[in-house]
Amino acid sequence: MNDNESQRTRAKIQRQDARAYGVHGAMTFDSVTELWRQSEDMFSGEPVLQIDLTKVTHTDSAGLALLVEWLREASRRGARIEFLHLPTQMLALAGAANLEQVLAGKQGSATS
Repeated sequence: MNDNESQRTRAKIQRQDARAYGVHGAMTFDSVTELWRQSEDMFSGEPVLQIDLTKVTHTDSAGLALLVEWLREASRRGARIEFLHLPTQMLALAGAANLEQVLAGKQGSATS
C-alpha cells in the first residue's frame, strides 16, 4: 500500500451534531495518534458525548486503547462517553483484554 492509500484508510473524526461524533475508517496503530489529535476539541464543554463507530472499517488493540483514553479524558473533564455501534472486532479485543467492564455502560444500546 502506498502513502496515499494509507492516508485514505486512516480514520477521521467528524462532528455529527452538538454532542455526537462519528469515526470513519481504520482505527489502528497507524491512525490513533492522529485521531487523538483530532479528538481534543471533543471534550470541550459537553457533559455527555456520543461516539458512533458504525463506519469504522478495521481496528486493532491501538483502537481499543484510544477508546480507553477517551474514557479517561472524559472522566478527567467531568464528562461521560457513550460508544455507539462498537464493531464486533472491538468487542472481541475488549473481551480478550478483560476490558468489558470498562466499556460496560459506556456504549449505546445498538452495537454491531
